[in-house]
Amino acid sequence: MCHNLTEQSLCSGCLHDLAAIYPSSQQQIRTPEAAWAHEWASANYVPPLPSALHAWKHGGKTQFSHLFQQIMLNNPPIWLREFEPDCVLAMPLSATRRNERGFNQCDELVDALHQHYGWRILPHHAVQRQHKAAQSTLNRAERLKNIQNSFTIHADVRDCNLLIIDDICTTGATLAELTRSLKAAGAAQIAMWVVARKM
Repeated sequence: MCHNLTEQSLCSGCLHDLAAIYPSSQQQIRTPEAAWAHEWASANYVPPLPSALHAWKHGGKTQFSHLFQQIMLNNPPIWLREFEPDCVLAMPLSATRRNERGFNQCDELVDALHQHYGWRILPHHAVQRQHKAAQSTLNRAERLKNIQNSFTIHADVRDCNLLIIDDICTTGATLAELTRSLKAAGAAQIAMWVVARKM
């Protein structure tokens, strides 16, 4: 497999090689006492994904969106047929973080899934996220504390089945807090689908 992936090397051969990092349903990590009904990671968080993700999110290499979109489309959740989302929600960024990066990478993932599946998308202003320290800079205990009460739900999500889309799941703290906030606002079932999950 190519471990030195660059934005110029996203050929069909490289994408085919990525199948080696796709976990099967039996290899999926299960979150103990998860608040969501279903979870899925399309890939394991191993090379070349860390460097590619950093280049995409922090280096402005928007060409990498194609790589992560293809990973999700190539290895979708096995439970999609039994879970029909009323809406799909990209993991929100704070307004400050969105302005710093110029985009929310999860919006681009959701756009590709919308084109493929035709799901309704909740707009990014439907859920407001407070600006706090980046979760990636904190340890597990700090992440749990930092993310508390970070989300304000502005959309009417009562009785809705929602699918949350995120890029990487590390501790699951952000996804858990968003799920808690959505359920407090009346959402029915929540499912989460991420590009990759750290082992």
